[in-house]
Amino acid sequence: MSTEQVNYNQPLPTPPAVAPAPLPPAGPPTYPVPMRKSPGAAVALSFLTGLGHLYLGLYQRALWFFAAFAGSIFLADKADLGILVPFVWFFGLIDAYRQAQLINAGLAPEDLWATPARPQAGGSRLAFGVFLTLLGLLLLYNQFYPLDLTFLYDWWPLLLVGLGLWQIVKYVIAKQKAAAAESDPRTPSF
Repeated sequence: MSTEQVNYNQPLPTPPAVAPAPLPPAGPPTYPVPMRKSPGAAVALSFLTGLGHLYLGLYQRALWFFAAFAGSIFLADKADLGILVPFVWFFGLIDAYRQAQLINAGLAPEDLWATPARPQAGGSRLAFGVFLTLLGLLLLYNQFYPLDLTFLYDWWPLLLVGLGLWQIVKYVIAKQKAAAAESDPRTPSF
């Protein structure tokens, strides 16, 4: 037998207090921090126009910058607008640096057309697929029945007019939607 005496009237010792688990911060959910991208590497790769944006994972931007660079070379040859080539090239370098900084800060990269980001349900893939199909059919047709596209040299400014009108229409539609949302009493306000 044990020689110890147990006092049953004495209270049991309390365990040490455990701090409750911290609550998650209020606000939008946090996401994993994206991998750090080197702004210097983005600039160095952008010496070949569009490659720095590919490094950053901005594929659409890379395609647009490459197309703008190729278009500026075309215009330098056909319309004596050689000043566009270094402008587009330097703009690509500066934009790659800025986008790398935004990615490293955890911010979403800026949209190329400065429109608010919205979720896409594959619409851009469909449009790009249709574009590639039509372009392929046109090039295939040109293989067997050569097309005379020399008129495009004279009408290329029409592309700028079309892009400008597209931006104006998008602006007007966005203004109308904003006005309708403000006047609709069913729209929740936060």
